[in-house]
Amino acid sequence: LSTYKILQQYLPEENVIHATAAEALTPPCSNASDCNNDINDYDGSSFSDVDFACYYFDGCGGFTPHIIGMMSAALIRPEETTSSSSTNNLQHHLPKTTAIGYSLMGGNKDVIEKEMDINRALSNIARTRGMRTRHVLDDPWRYGVPAEIAKTEGGTFTSWMLLEEEEV
Repeated sequence: LSTYKILQQYLPEENVIHATAAEALTPPCSNASDCNNDINDYDGSSFSDVDFACYYFDGCGGFTPHIIGMMSAALIRPEETTSSSSTNNLQHHLPKTTAIGYSLMGGNKDVIEKEMDINRALSNIARTRGMRTRHVLDDPWRYGVPAEIAKTEGGTFTSWMLLEEEEV
């Protein structure tokens, strides 16, 4: 809560939300009775209509379902079915490339399996958007990343992926 209050002092009100990633990135409920109002500080605001070019998910507990949940909330968009939404889609489009970073802390136990779980989930998410994944460190020169960069520093494992439009 303290970070939220500090950010409110420096950023426009609409750029700061005190919520979990899932709450902040999921469209607000249209029916208030369907919403889970367990958290008193959350006012239902959302960044769900913002198509970010980059996301970074901090999985400091090393619990992959939390990271996958954050990615899903940020990247999976509900199908738009109303006629008014088709006009809205002309102004609201997904970026052609989206960078996704995440960290796992807590040592190296099972880090390879955790990375695979997250990357497979991200690949499934990418397909829902007509995109594919690329691992930045597989081709660091293409992305301007130093080849000697390590994935693990201290007890923190960090990975960067790109979602790119699927080539036809």
